[in-house]
Amino acid sequence: MIEDVRYLIVFAKVVEKGSFRAGASSLSLSTASVSAYVSRLEENLGVALLYRNTRKLSLTSDGEKVFEVAKDIMSLYENGIYDFKRSDKTSCHNLKVSVPALFIHSEFMQKIAAFIDNNPNVNLSLLYSDIRNDIIANGIDIALRIGDMPDSTLKAKRVFSFNRKVVASNELLDKYPPITHPKDLQEFPWIGLTMRASTRTFTNAEGDKIEIKYSPKTFVDNIDAAYRLAKLGSGIAVPPDFLANDDLANNKVVELLPDWSVDSLKVYAVWPSNVPTNSLIYDFIQSVSPESDSCT
Repeated sequence: MIEDVRYLIVFAKVVEKGSFRAGASSLSLSTASVSAYVSRLEENLGVALLYRNTRKLSLTSDGEKVFEVAKDIMSLYENGIYDFKRSDKTSCHNLKVSVPALFIHSEFMQKIAAFIDNNPNVNLSLLYSDIRNDIIANGIDIALRIGDMPDSTLKAKRVFSFNRKVVASNELLDKYPPITHPKDLQEFPWIGLTMRASTRTFTNAEGDKIEIKYSPKTFVDNIDAAYRLAKLGSGIAVPPDFLANDDLANNKVVELLPDWSVDSLKVYAVWPSNVPTNSLIYDFIQSVSPESDSCT
């Protein structure tokens, strides 16, 4: 059926141009290919559409009927493709972006606001969730994702990273012995994240690394929620600096083991691999990347 549509368009172009050679030239096909397509259409329909010799061709009565259908298909195709190609960034476009809910409180929102201001003709749909949405199944154009990317058919570009601190409330710390080493934290309650393993790797100034494992009694699927529970004394959390810095300054939470650090988290833009580089998707990725970075 799909092949018949192609054959019908070729047939209509041959009749419109008056010869196989002219039809082939307008379609950027060889004359032999065009002749073969028309012959296959005739075979599929079980009728002769054209009478032809080396210099002339004429429509049969069946050919005239089929040409009316083929002409409409060709017109629909040509006009639709022309209108689509003619549309540019002055037209209205839809863009669906998945963003970690955590970023609601970050400077990343300034980049989103700048993109909105610079693209008034874009209908932007933002999905805020710390759970990784399936890009293909949910029709998402771009997803911002935290953490290392698994091997995938999707394209990915690192756009930025953020530092984190291990924190707890004074109320929680009063219930336990002083903390002098990362392994001491294994005895504390933690607020677990459903989307991350319950392990942490600590590094000191000398480059020594210690990995600890812990068993949270409480799990959440949102980093902001984990931090808020930590502030209330329910356990240890590892929020990004932009969430915790003000509370640290006001002694609402305490940084644990400041001589040890946990790895910063990388943030990637992820999108389908068949997107052309001149698309709105690439414009968005470029707008949220560091100014010195280019998206390739």
